[in-house]
Parts: sequence; C-alpha cells; structure tokens
Amino acid sequence: MSSTAGAGTGSPATPPLTALVPPSVTPPATPPAPAPTGGDSPVRRTKLPLVARRLEVVRVEDLSASLRRVALGGPELAGFRADGPTDHAKVWFPPDGRPDDAPLLPSEADGAWVAPPGATCRDYSIRTFDAAAGEVVIDMAVHAHGPAGRWAAQARPGQQLGLLGPKTTKVPPMDRAWYVLAVDETGLPGAQSWLEQLPAGPAVHVLAEVGGPADEIALPDHPGARVTWLHRGDTPAGTSTLLADAVREALTAVPDDAEGWLWAAAEATVVRVIRGHVSERGLDKRSCSMTGYWRQGVAGFDHKSEGAES
Repeated sequence: MSSTAGAGTGSPATPPLTALVPPSVTPPATPPAPAPTGGDSPVRRTKLPLVARRLEVVRVEDLSASLRRVALGGPELAGFRADGPTDHAKVWFPPDGRPDDAPLLPSEADGAWVAPPGATCRDYSIRTFDAAAGEVVIDMAVHAHGPAGRWAAQARPGQQLGLLGPKTTKVPPMDRAWYVLAVDETGLPGAQSWLEQLPAGPAVHVLAEVGGPADEIALPDHPGARVTWLHRGDTPAGTSTLLADAVREALTAVPDDAEGWLWAAAEATVVRVIRGHVSERGLDKRSCSMTGYWRQGVAGFDHKSEGAES
C-alpha cells in the first residue's frame, strides 16, 4: 500500500532547509487565486501553482496498528492550499534506510519536474491543513514492503519530508441526500475528511475494509453517519470481495428518488468491481467518484496510472 494517493500504498548530513529547493520553486508570499474549472462536472476543481516544499516532522501519532499520523510544518508551507476531502500531494522521502537524511526533492526545468537519481515519492491524501498553526497532516500506512511504509514506521519529530502539490484542489458536491464512502486502509484519510466536511443533513454510510479490529481508527462524528467495518483477516489486502460486496448491498438500500454520491478509494481491482455495481445501480458520473489508490503487486501505482480513476 505504499504507492497510493491515500495513506501510502526507494547523503550526507542534512543540508539547510533551502538547499534542495531551487529558487524557481520557492513558494510565493501571496499565491494567486486561480478560477475554478470543471465544466459540467459537479466537482469544483481549482488549479494551483505547483510548488516543491521541504518540511519538518513536528508530531507523530499512532492511529492504529497499521496507520500513523504525521504532522509537517516549516516556513516553506507558506501558500499551501487544500480545500477538498480527497486532495493529495506527492511526498518525497529521504534515501531508503537513511531516514534522518534530507528528502530528495524534484526540481523544475523547462516547465517539467525532474526527480533526482534515487528519489522516492508516493501520493498521499492531505488529511488536514491548518494555516494558522502552520501544519499539514498526512496519515501514512505502516508496513515493511516499501520505502514509504518503512519510513512511516520509524517516523519521529525533527525528520524531514518533501511535498509537491496539490496540483489541483477538488471540492465534490456537498448537497446530496445520501453518501456511500467505500475505502480500504488507503482511503481512510479521505473518509475522515469527508465526515468532517459534509453538512449535518445527509445520510452517510462508511464502508471500511481493514485487516482486523486493531486496524480500525476513530472516525470523526457525523450525525447522519453509519460505519461498517469489514475485517478481511488473513486474506491478503486487495484480494477480498468484502468491500465490493458491501457496496453492492449498500446501493440497494439508497432511495431512488434522492440524489446521492458514492466515493470509492481502495485497491484498483476492487474499485473496478465496485464500478460494475455502480453501473448496475444506474448511477452516472455525476453521482460518483472512484479511484484505485494502489494495485496489488505493482510498485508506484497511483491515481494517475491507467485504469485508476473514474
């Protein structure tokens, strides 16, 4: 799960904080406010200046046996913006096995971003951003089979990470009568943000597949929310039918005469099955957003990979 757009599905002593960010990518003191785009889509998209930032870990918190919360701060966070519940950015890590080194950041050349040799980055959902506190929070999956998960397992204050993006902030419709949020561990950060940002009125059903009870997390309160935890046990992540089956059942219970929204974020093959259930239910693209955050056995798969997003 280190290559995800969610909770994360590879030198010498650390140089000064400005050393790895070329002048061309220094965040502006007063960033522009681009106009929203999106045409007929119900999702309001706003393009943002793409900026590489080097940040410091200020706090680490264990959320479950498999998920850790990492708060980042620093002067380069100036101008950062993330408005939607599923906004994401690329996190850049130190060299694998040297977690106290500086992260290897990309640089911009001729309008393109270029990663330095040996750099490791993964897409993560922005859990929260507090401009007043100067903190951006990311929830990271902990595991041993990838550099991002290994870094998350040992993360501690004072270490550094790089952040590129978000490139776009997306605000989905918040005025629907019902919502179904279907996630595995990698989608839990987005599910939390949905629960915090949705108004009190709609009915919300969260379907969350995790390994077991130790992998459940405390979710934000919402007056209309119902949470169903799905435990796959020893079944490898990404191979269970639990989440897709639960979505099919949940969609049979939503009213036909009320407009709703389904959001799914999980392993790509599972999301593909969910897409089929959504089509059978008759929901069109103005009523859903589904993304494969990772694919079993494929390193570096994310929301931009072929077959990831719908």
